[in-house]
Amino acid sequence: MYQTRAEQQETLCWAVLATHLNGAADSRKYEHIDTDVIVRHIESGDVFDFLRTELGQDVAYALGKLTDVHRHLLVKHWQTMAHAYETSQFHVQRSGLALLVAYLLYLIQNRHVEIPL
Repeated sequence: MYQTRAEQQETLCWAVLATHLNGAADSRKYEHIDTDVIVRHIESGDVFDFLRTELGQDVAYALGKLTDVHRHLLVKHWQTMAHAYETSQFHVQRSGLALLVAYLLYLIQNRHVEIPL
């Protein structure tokens, strides 16, 4: 499926963010951030402020790559997913950071799907 240059850049930012969130989750420093915490911050729209405060330098580079528009659109996508799906549908039971990685992978996957005519 054809992506515009802007969509390609946005998808790259999603992948970079997913990689950094995955690394943060793997560090075990953030095990206190469960799915309920992340969903609550998604719903309130302050998830990026929360991530910046809680994860600091572990995600600073990836968050710095996102524009205000990217962040706004991601919050809207994540709010839709948080309302439409159970976390278990993304094979995530506990880790809030793993949930965000799953959400990003879902968005990347859907951007690359070609819908048959």
